[in-house]
Amino acid sequence: MDNSIAENLESQIVNLYKEKEELESQLGTSDTDMILEEFYQLESDLKRLYKFKENYKRIDSKQIIIESIRSVYIPNNRLSK
Repeated sequence: MDNSIAENLESQIVNLYKEKEELESQLGTSDTDMILEEFYQLESDLKRLYKFKENYKRIDSKQIIIESIRSVYIPNNRLSK
């Protein structure tokens, strides 16, 4: 085998192990299945949060009366127009 090819292969292997170590250090794993699973879970959580943000409005209030799971009383002066 040509010496330059062997050096190139060795360099690539060293770089792969460095990347693996960095993944282990930063993410706690270098397993692609686990990383992808975590990525898709985070994507799902983010979509759920954006959907929640689109469907609900934040209102500063010191008191809220919850009548049931489906209805809440908020003082009129707390509603911004």
